[in-house]
Amino acid sequence: MNIAIDIRCLMEREPTGVGEYTLNLLRAIFAHDKNNQYLLFYNSAEDVSNVLPVFNEQGTTPFARAPGKPNVRLCGFAYPNKLFNFSLKFFGRPHLDLLIQKKFGVKPDIFFFPNISFQQTRCPYIITCHDLSYALFPEFLALKKRLWHTIISPRKLFQRAKAIIAVSENTKADLTNRYQISPDKVEMIYSGIPFAPPLDNNAIVEVKAKFKLPEKFILAVGTVEPRKNIDTLITAFNTFSAKHPNNSLVVTGKPNRIRQLKLTENLRERVRLTGFVSPDEKTALYRLASTFVYPSHYEGFGFPPLEAMAQGCPVICANNSSLGEVCDSAALLVNAHDANEIAQALEQMTGAAVREHYKAKGFEQIKKFNWQNTATATIDLFKRTL
Repeated sequence: MNIAIDIRCLMEREPTGVGEYTLNLLRAIFAHDKNNQYLLFYNSAEDVSNVLPVFNEQGTTPFARAPGKPNVRLCGFAYPNKLFNFSLKFFGRPHLDLLIQKKFGVKPDIFFFPNISFQQTRCPYIITCHDLSYALFPEFLALKKRLWHTIISPRKLFQRAKAIIAVSENTKADLTNRYQISPDKVEMIYSGIPFAPPLDNNAIVEVKAKFKLPEKFILAVGTVEPRKNIDTLITAFNTFSAKHPNNSLVVTGKPNRIRQLKLTENLRERVRLTGFVSPDEKTALYRLASTFVYPSHYEGFGFPPLEAMAQGCPVICANNSSLGEVCDSAALLVNAHDANEIAQALEQMTGAAVREHYKAKGFEQIKKFNWQNTATATIDLFKRTL
């Protein structure tokens, strides 16, 4: 079977949750499946060779048609993206599967899209739905993002798909309730936990020095946007810090968005804004933090709480959307709208016994989310869809 996969989301210089999902899923698929032919589609008028990932088995095998990877092929095109996307949306051309067939001489049997995107195919396609936040909470999106989702028409993309992967039961329910898509068409396949390379103590010490981190701090990781609810966390931290002045709050995210956070004068010294952090730096932050807090209003899956659990960091998490489902009893669950409840949870986590309890529960919970299981279920869906 010839399986085309859209990897345009992997050309971002700063990885998103969709990029993490795609990268880890493909690594697991290629390690497991030696029989099917994989055609990795991307398009860019610019040279993106320095940002495309390397898929390998030993850490050295190049990504396209290389020894050890005879069934993986890179299928790149160099059209200007804006014109390309405009043509896909308004003229329904070109068909991505026919582009691959014409240039590379291989006809895709099925196309896999790891996320919503501009696309047209004649062959059947499978698409992953990560969440419906844009439809359920449009007020959290900037005007540009709302316009993008209007133009791309996610409902139509899902309706035309041969099958849909939902990354949680909550996301599957959102799809069926919001878009009236038959549950039989939606396959719930949990994501795994993004791979985190082991770090030695020296690397962790370097990260602590780079960001001038205090001995005790609470960590919040993720894109700084209204949906992530960082403002409510800061309000909760302000209440908590009145009794615990030696604690700080560390928030990661893009610098331009972090500047939008409203910090009162008394919090400026105790709320540390790191800006964007690399995967290794993020892992070190999880290791160093006393508690990880994720008060998001809505998530389709939610990688960060599981990442924190994997590094032994106890978690406080919002009890909404998929988060209660994914974290279950391994996190201290709170009402994302209630700053006082979040502050009380922070107070509970100052107890060593409480932290140890959630640390142990976290190590058990992460065993449920394995990329190899995700890959096996996805490959099985590819086979069943044809």
